[in-house]
Amino acid sequence: MQSREYENYWIWAFVYATIYVFLIPWVDILGREFADTANYIFRIVYIQEGGKEAEITGIKILFSEPIWRGILYLLGITFNDYRFALYVISFIAMVLYGSFFFRRVEWYVVMLLLLNPMSVNLFIEQVRITLAFGILLFAYDLSSRYIKIILAIVAFFIHSSMPIFIGVYFILYYYNSRVEPRKYYFISLVVALAIALFMKFGLDAILFAIGDRHAGYGNISAGSSIAYSIVWFMIAFIISTFGDFHNSQERIIAGYAIVFMSFFFFASILGVFAQRYVAVIMPIIVIAIGYIENRHIKFWVYIFMFLYILLMFKYWLELVLM
Repeated sequence: MQSREYENYWIWAFVYATIYVFLIPWVDILGREFADTANYIFRIVYIQEGGKEAEITGIKILFSEPIWRGILYLLGITFNDYRFALYVISFIAMVLYGSFFFRRVEWYVVMLLLLNPMSVNLFIEQVRITLAFGILLFAYDLSSRYIKIILAIVAFFIHSSMPIFIGVYFILYYYNSRVEPRKYYFISLVVALAIALFMKFGLDAILFAIGDRHAGYGNISAGSSIAYSIVWFMIAFIISTFGDFHNSQERIIAGYAIVFMSFFFFASILGVFAQRYVAVIMPIIVIAIGYIENRHIKFWVYIFMFLYILLMFKYWLELVLM
C-alpha cells in the first residue's frame, strides 16, 4: 500500500479531529473526568498562580520536558477554560496523526482508530505523549533532514520517552536493506524483548541515577494482563506472516507495529506497564494491517480488531452484560 498524496488528507484530518475531540462527549460517556486531564489543569492553575517548579540542574535538564512546561504556561495565559485549552492540544495532536494516517489508508479504516478506548485515553487524556509522537509522525513525511531533527528535538522536550520511538525506527531502518524480508520479524521480536527487559531492569537504574521523579514508577504501576496483550501479539504475528515486506517503507512501518505490539506482550509477562505504547502507535498498527497481501485475511483481521474493540469498550465503560 503506497503512501498516497491525497490533496485533501489535511481536510480529512481536520474533520475527524473536530468530531473526535470537540463533538463526542467522552467525559459524559465515561461518567467521570480523565485523571491526567485533571492533573494538567491543576498544574496550569499552579503555574498561573505563581507556583514555582522544582529547580533542575545538570543532566536532568535534558529530561525535564521544558517545551511542555512552556505550552502549559501559554495555555494558562491564552485560555480561560483550561479543559478546552487541553482539548485544543488534543485537536492539534490528532491533526498531526491524521496527516500521517490519511495518506496511507482509506478514510473509513480510521474508525478502527476512533472506536478504540486506548486511543480515547491517548488523544483526550494523555495529550503530552500524543502531541510529541504526532510531531514525529508529521516529521516522517518531510523531506528536509534538518527540519526532521529539529522536530525530533522538540518532541523529546515535550515527552522524554521519544528516544525509544526514534531508536526503534533507526534500528529497523538499519536492518531494512541488510536482511531478508522474513528475518525482519525475528529482528523485531528481539528488539521488542530487549525493550521489555530494559524497561524492567534497566530504566529505573538510570532514572534513580539522575534523580528523575519517575524512578520507581514501574514498581507501582501494574502491567496489563497477558490475555489482554496476547491479542496484539497475535495481530503482530499475522502481519509478519502475511504482510507485504518487499516495499522498504512499508516494511519499516509494519516492523514498527510488530515491535511495539510484541513489546506489549513481553512487558505484560514481566509485569511492566506498556499499554500506552500500543495506543501511541495505533494508527501505524491499522496501516500495517493494510499491508497484508491476502485480502480475505486482511478483511477478517479488521473484523476481529473491530469486535475486540467493542469488547474493550464494554470493560472501559464498566458495563455488565445482561
